[in-house]
Parts: sequence; C-alpha cells; structure tokens
Amino acid sequence: MMFLDYLYTLPNATDGIDNIAIQTFNLFPGFGAMLLFFIFMLVFIGGISRQTLRTGAADYSAWAIIASLSTLVPALLLSVSSGFIQLDWLIIIVSINILSAIWFFLDRKASEL
Repeated sequence: MMFLDYLYTLPNATDGIDNIAIQTFNLFPGFGAMLLFFIFMLVFIGGISRQTLRTGAADYSAWAIIASLSTLVPALLLSVSSGFIQLDWLIIIVSINILSAIWFFLDRKASEL
C-alpha cells in the first residue's frame, strides 16, 4: 500500500466534520458559490414549474424572494465558521435578497396587497 500514499491523502477527521468541509471548500473554491446557486435555482425553477402546472401561471417575483431567502439561510450558516464561503458571496446574496424584495413589492398592484 506504499504506492497509494502519494495518490490521495485522506482529510484529517480527528477534529470533526467541519475541518473536512473546510478542506473541501479550500480545495475547490467555487464549491460554496455553486452550492448556493444550486439551492437558489432549485427553489426558483421548481416553484415556478409547480405553480405553472397547478394554476397555469407563475408569480416570478414571489418565487424570486422565496428562493433568495432560502439561499440566505444556508449562506448565513456557512458564514458562521471561517473558510466555508467568502464575504463577497455573502454580500452578493444579501444584495440579491434586497433586489428581489424590491421587485416583489414594486410588482404588486394596490389591490393585491
């Protein structure tokens, strides 16, 4: 098994799962952004498609705010420990939340509120 020592070194698991995740995020820096983008698109496209099948029309601004809020929660959880996501991604997610909230509230008519 000496030939396997140089091919792959297992992550250090003595400190818990956090260090393994931080090592993974450090080896692949785009993983956190891709994970958050996947969550956003899964909620956004999934909600729009299910609402379109059910009612025949979809409320894009409502699903944008639901998707952005459902992305903000994991982003805040990932920002608790250093090394999971970068600060600029958290700023981008918060700004997307603000923009989707503005779109949601400006999209409504006075009779719909």
